[in-house]
Amino acid sequence: MKTILKSIMLLTIVLVAFGCSDDDDGSTTTGNTNEYFKYTIDGVERIFDYDIEAHLETDGTTIIDKYEINASGQQSSGDLRRIAAVFSFDSSGAFMPNTIYNWGLALDSNPAAKFYFGETTPSHIFGLSIDYTSNPIDATVTSVIPSNVGDYLEFTFTGTFLDNSNVVHNISGECRVQREVTQNY
Repeated sequence: MKTILKSIMLLTIVLVAFGCSDDDDGSTTTGNTNEYFKYTIDGVERIFDYDIEAHLETDGTTIIDKYEINASGQQSSGDLRRIAAVFSFDSSGAFMPNTIYNWGLALDSNPAAKFYFGETTPSHIFGLSIDYTSNPIDATVTSVIPSNVGDYLEFTFTGTFLDNSNVVHNISGECRVQREVTQNY
């Protein structure tokens, strides 16, 4: 009986370890060079070019405006991987090109321009604290300001971050996305 239980346990472990493996290395691409979000951690690139959108978001109850970017990338299995990114800035100021946007989220108490993103793909969750001291990542808008619907927002980002084990990783990325209709909340 012990031998049968050990065999069943071993088989279960093998099936869980190999049967639930994820074949998504993040490099599957549709070849879309018109709109995309890409990021690289320690030389491994993840591409999101299946569907991407960006819009300016305003909210009368706060002094913060945001450009929100949502993108999905298609895995080799056909499933989608997803990211969400945001540039947040003081609504009384301008969203400017060639300006450094530090990692984090702008708040009414600190409306300095900020950039943040996270990946929500179940097998590749990526989210960092908004602490720029631990995660000195900077984004720079390289396009003209997307003032009108249809204009392109282009930016790059680079820096380092600390993982949960206090290991430093290098991160960089780029995005090109067409602005859609403003959303007011």
